[in-house]
Formats: sequence, C-alpha cells, structure tokens
Amino acid sequence: MRAEQEGRHVIRYTKEKSDRVQEAIERLARIRAAQLDDGTASTVADLFDEWSPGIYYARGGRIADGEGNLYRVEQDHTSQADWPISSTPSLYTPLGVTEEDPEAIPLWRQPLGAHDAYPKGAKVEYEGVVYVSLVDGNVWPPNTPGVWQADSTQR
Repeated sequence: MRAEQEGRHVIRYTKEKSDRVQEAIERLARIRAAQLDDGTASTVADLFDEWSPGIYYARGGRIADGEGNLYRVEQDHTSQADWPISSTPSLYTPLGVTEEDPEAIPLWRQPLGAHDAYPKGAKVEYEGVVYVSLVDGNVWPPNTPGVWQADSTQR
C-alpha cells in the first residue's frame, strides 16, 4: 500500500497491484472453501467468517471460532453475546477437527432434537469406537443397532 500526503492533514492511501492480487486470492479461497466437505473445510477454518454477536446465521452455514475450530450452524438465528458458540449445541455443532488435529473425529454428544441430529454419514467416537450414522436425523446413541455402524476403516 502506498501513502501520499495530499495536504496538511490529508493522506491518501492507494492499493498497489500486489495488494489487489492478495485480496483476490483470499476471495477465491473463501469461495472454494465454502464448497468443501466438512472434514476438508475444517483444515482451512481460518477462511470462514469468525463468529461474533449480532450476526444473522443461516442453518447449514459454517463459522469459525477464531481458534482453528469450525462449526455448522444448526438453526437460523441472530447470534447473541450470551449464546457463545462453544456452549450452545442447539445452535452450533462442532465439526471436531482443528488445525492441530485435522484427522480428528468428534466425540458423540446427545442431540437435543431434530435440529442438531446427526446426518447420514456423520462420524463420531463413542466409548473408544468410531461409528458412522446410517440415517439422517440420527438422535440415538451409537451403540443402537440399525442406525449406527462401527467404522471398520478406523481400527
């Protein structure tokens, strides 16, 4: 960025081509990141908007917590300071992958209802075993036959 003094108290800043190229690369990366599956997207969590209060979030969107963790939005809502991302499971589901451990699988937690139920194909760890959800809207514990299956690729 180049700065030129135009008057006694006026400085004009001009972006150089390298600044514009860098901004374009970041825009392109953010567009591409939005198209990634949850696991891959989690490895580039910093490309997603960071949660903050007073913002409208649509169900299915993904937001970051600023610490390398990515979350899926479970309900349409406007965020509030007293609904922090890490302690409102009815609003946000952690994807369980961080920059430090991009291969991590989240621990199973009891969904509160259909709004935060596990989708078909979701992987969770439960009692030391990795399970894959066989159905959409899965609210049952992973040891429930017919709705979860132990993931043989994780042994």
